[in-house]
Amino acid sequence: MNCPRDAAVLETKSIGQTSVQTCPLCGGMFLEHGQLNRLADPTPGDLEFSTVDGDSFQHEDEYGPIDCPRDADIQMRKVDFNIDTTIILDYCPGCHGFWLDRQELARINEEVKRLNEAGAAVPDPLLVRISQFFWNLPLPH
Repeated sequence: MNCPRDAAVLETKSIGQTSVQTCPLCGGMFLEHGQLNRLADPTPGDLEFSTVDGDSFQHEDEYGPIDCPRDADIQMRKVDFNIDTTIILDYCPGCHGFWLDRQELARINEEVKRLNEAGAAVPDPLLVRISQFFWNLPLPH
C-alpha cells in the first residue's frame, strides 16, 4: 500500500498489540476496520461506529481529499471524529478503514480522555447494540 498523501510505501508498525500501516514521510497511518477502537484509549461504546453514524461527510480539513490506500478507486470521505470535534478523519465507505494524519491519534486520545473524565457515557439502547453488532461483522476482501 502507498500513502495517499505522498505516495511513499507504507510500513508496518506495531502500536501496542496492533499492527498498522504507517507512512515514513508524513507520519500518517491507515487503520483497518476495527483498529481505531483497539488503538484509542478505552471508552464505553464503539468509537468507529459513533464517528461514522449520522455524519454528513461534508467537512473541510487542511489536507484535502484522498483515495483509500486499500481501495484505491474509492475516494475517502471526511468525518468528524465522534461528532462535534475539530478532528476530521478520512473514512473509506468501501473497506471502512480510516486514514489518520500525523498527531490525529494523539488528539483522539485527548478527546477520549476528556469524554471519560466528563462521564459522557453514551446510552446503549437495544437498537445501538444491534447496529454495533452489524458494524463489527467482518467484511469480505
